[in-house]
Amino acid sequence: MFPFYVYVNRVNRERDKNTLVFPMIDHFYGIMKKTQAIYCFLWFFIFFLFEKLEDFEKQKNPLHVYLMIGIPLVALFLCLKAMLIFIQVSQFFLTVMAIQKFLLYFYPTSQKYTILSPNNMKYFIRYSYCLFIVRDIIGVIMVNFSKKIMKNDVKGAELTWLAIHFDVIFFATLNISFFISALLYIPILISVRKKSHLRSVQESKPQIYIFWQTITVLVVKMIYTPYFLFVHFDNFKTMIILTRMLDCFSIPVIIQISYLTCNRQNVITLFASFRGMKLIKELIKPEVTTRVSPDPRRHLV
Repeated sequence: MFPFYVYVNRVNRERDKNTLVFPMIDHFYGIMKKTQAIYCFLWFFIFFLFEKLEDFEKQKNPLHVYLMIGIPLVALFLCLKAMLIFIQVSQFFLTVMAIQKFLLYFYPTSQKYTILSPNNMKYFIRYSYCLFIVRDIIGVIMVNFSKKIMKNDVKGAELTWLAIHFDVIFFATLNISFFISALLYIPILISVRKKSHLRSVQESKPQIYIFWQTITVLVVKMIYTPYFLFVHFDNFKTMIILTRMLDCFSIPVIIQISYLTCNRQNVITLFASFRGMKLIKELIKPEVTTRVSPDPRRHLV
């Protein structure tokens, strides 16, 4: 799916620059490229371990074994941690976009509060990443610090409880807001269908984007989140880890499918990629990036 996502994104880049959501589309595009690179590294690392397993057993110097395994493991851990932050921030951005679209659709006067300038959008993205990184750092510090003092002080156990529940509260808040934001598309969808006779609505077909966004968010996450919650109800830590692991694979799919099917033009461009060598030619072309401010009036696209 990723090559088609790249193809459609590149072909429609000039058109997307005039839309309100272009800063997020462009950011998601960059994140998708980074996550695909991490996926490739993950498969390469697994292949490397299987290929070198016999060499590890024959190696007499344990230091060489530790270096050969330890360095890739550290790199793998850092890549997975980065991907987890990418996915959590992307999920947060999807929530913000849903709220923004809801406010712009039903309360057009909120435009001056909900539409950010390009510079402010950069700061918003940057501070969002800082927030999630700081949250992870605080969680690690709280757990490690509590383990050291737990042996001699009851407060250590209390701090450990606080650290674990701090992560649970953050996880629950992020996912509940994600589900609620998807539901915000339902009244928009109903309103759009009532106005389907309008030319502007027929041209942009926003209900296609709304429909797929709602379906992909609700269905994909509701397949495994309730299951993990039921099976690991007594162990929230395991449930959170499993859910986040699947999020790392499902959220990128949600983002790509939502973009590929967000309107009729994208679907046409997607099917056009199957003709001849269009897909390959577009993928091997160097990317050209320019900065264009979005048009606030096109919030339905």
